[in-house]
Amino acid sequence: MKTVQSRFARLAAVGLISLAGVSAASALERVRGTIEKADGGTLTLKTDSGNETLNIGSAKVVSVVPSSLDQIKEGTFIGTATKGENPMTALEVVLFPESMRGTGEGHYAWDAITDHTAGAGSKVKSAMTNGTVKAESAGGPKVKSAMTNGTVKADKSAGGERTLTVSYGNDGSKQIIVPSSAPIVAFEPADASALKPGAKVFAVVDKASGKIDGKLVAVGKDGLTPPM
Repeated sequence: MKTVQSRFARLAAVGLISLAGVSAASALERVRGTIEKADGGTLTLKTDSGNETLNIGSAKVVSVVPSSLDQIKEGTFIGTATKGENPMTALEVVLFPESMRGTGEGHYAWDAITDHTAGAGSKVKSAMTNGTVKAESAGGPKVKSAMTNGTVKADKSAGGERTLTVSYGNDGSKQIIVPSSAPIVAFEPADASALKPGAKVFAVVDKASGKIDGKLVAVGKDGLTPPM
């Protein structure tokens, strides 16, 4: 009996190792660049490290358009790259359409991205938080009340920075300061016709197969550069 149990334990361990390997190999990456060529199911981007060709046959395509903080209300699903801790400060904020609620939900490490809030435009280490905006009182603690929506609007009209509480998963949340200089954008539904040479792109890709398979392609509208 012990031999059988021991053998089962070894098999289970091997299975867990294999799953971990698959998970690690399937880790998604981010690619940023300018469209050089869009040809059917492939997209060629000029990036800081050279040209990258993405397979986009099954990728979701969205346009990135300007937005503003007064569009963020309680219940809005957002993504925000941040710098620092205690407090965390937004480098940018993306509003997701309702059809993309839950995309990348959680708090995790992100790439070094351009800091548009500092003026110089240098790249800084960042983290990403995707979640639902929750109401909060003027004193800061998270509360579930209609008053917070009014408070956010008042903060916006006053000009200056605002604080958002972003909730994710079962019990995770972060308080994030959004300075007035942070770019605020939104995703809108689009299709491959939006992928034109010269447009700026942010793409989430999977390189596990040895190819670059696009999962999400966000293209800036009218010359906008996706800030995430």
